[in-house]
Amino acid sequence: MRKACLLLPALLVAASLLLSGCWDREELNDLGIMMGLGVDKAGDQIKVTAQVAIPSALGSNTGKNAGTPVTLFHATGPTLFEAIQKLTLSNPRNIFMSHIRVLVFSEKFARDVGIGDILEALMRDPGVRPDYYVMIARNTSAETILSTLTSLERIPAEKLYSALEVSSKTWAPTTTVTADRLLEDMLSDGISPVVTGVELRGNKKEAASDKNVATSDPPAKLYYTGLGVFKKDKLIGWLNEAESKGYNYIRDNVKSTVGHIGCDDNGKIALKTLRVNTKIKASFNKKSEPEIDLTIQAVGIIASVECKTKIADPDIIKELEEKAEQAFVKLLESTVKTVVKKYKVDIFGFGQEIDRTNHKWWLAHRDNWDNDLTRLKVNYHIKYMIKRVGSLDDSFQLDIKE
Repeated sequence: MRKACLLLPALLVAASLLLSGCWDREELNDLGIMMGLGVDKAGDQIKVTAQVAIPSALGSNTGKNAGTPVTLFHATGPTLFEAIQKLTLSNPRNIFMSHIRVLVFSEKFARDVGIGDILEALMRDPGVRPDYYVMIARNTSAETILSTLTSLERIPAEKLYSALEVSSKTWAPTTTVTADRLLEDMLSDGISPVVTGVELRGNKKEAASDKNVATSDPPAKLYYTGLGVFKKDKLIGWLNEAESKGYNYIRDNVKSTVGHIGCDDNGKIALKTLRVNTKIKASFNKKSEPEIDLTIQAVGIIASVECKTKIADPDIIKELEEKAEQAFVKLLESTVKTVVKKYKVDIFGFGQEIDRTNHKWWLAHRDNWDNDLTRLKVNYHIKYMIKRVGSLDDSFQLDIKE
């Protein structure tokens, strides 16, 4: 009997632990799941746009009466979270932010205000995971981007996320930038951040209407275009497509991509690059000046032959590899020159490598690094290997009778 009396309190405590719930638990039906967050400038206020999923519209019913799968809520406030809390003035549900897929800043906000305070506020909130993608709305508002309805993916924010993820793995000019990586680049010495740009093309008046998903060729489409260059937390300019590709090669972001080299008869040979490995190494010359050795090894295959070059000849393959290597050097030199001369920031992480090599030198020069960068010598070492020529040898165009 005495043992039973001693065991009873212990069993009650154990049962209470098993049965107790989270103190801040909320019912799913009471939540509005935010998929995308847009930030625009409204005078001296912050305007937020929340793209919230509508559960009833996300089922199997995709017919004429299915309705739009998301709704937008807007609010303004002096700080981010004041504006977000004001969303409840028009939203009957509490906003749940753990499933944010994309954070979109307008170009004007990124240039004039800077994105640091917004990122800091979101990172401080333990309910917001930092694995969402950050992007800049080019020549338009973040609200416009998030209001655009998309095909294939019914939730536009999910489309933006998935499209960027796929593109970054198959097309060199694009890259994914998560919030935690972006904040790390902002806070680190010797590197400045970049953020992917997104723009709306086509009939902007129909972007937010059902007409945009009612046809096989939507009148308005979202495109990723260029990388935004930042100094601290403010946008200062853009890289074009070629420069964005060069940046990603230097930062070892390229998984696979397609490019081309010229033929002697003004035709083209397309190369599909399958594997890229980039190494950046800093050293100091006899004058105690830093230099960067940039080494890239790439492996690719011939994707198409749109000329009369005989690719079955091993000597021709060697010539094509040399042409590819020369094209690489030209692209990388142009990219570095543009960024260094035009923007005077180090988005490549050269400063980080110099810091690792000679910390004492870096401490003495880091405050003036943006100016010292213009005198930095970069040596390029490129090795491109064509592994296969595809299912054909020489192009059958050589055998077509005139």
